[in-house]
Amino acid sequence: MAGSALVAAKHPSRVSLLFVSAVRVLFATLLFTAGGMAVGLMLGILGTAAWGMIHGGHIDMADAYRNVAIPFAIAVGCLAFLGASYLEVRARRTSQGR
Repeated sequence: MAGSALVAAKHPSRVSLLFVSAVRVLFATLLFTAGGMAVGLMLGILGTAAWGMIHGGHIDMADAYRNVAIPFAIAVGCLAFLGASYLEVRARRTSQGR
């Protein structure tokens, strides 16, 4: 029992830490991009339907995807990538004691 207390704890290698951080950042980016796509599509459908009711014309729901949902998802995904990257770098710096 006393001998096991002297054994140094194994630390993960730099490669594994980098891989885990990259997977976390990409997973968070994917989740936020999917959520942004859902919210953007909902707003696009509501906006397209409201525009059609106001103007009384034929509405094309493809515009909800093309002009609202996809650009909104790209913007949210970029912000999520930057935010997750910042949080991972900050977490790694504080865990190393710098």
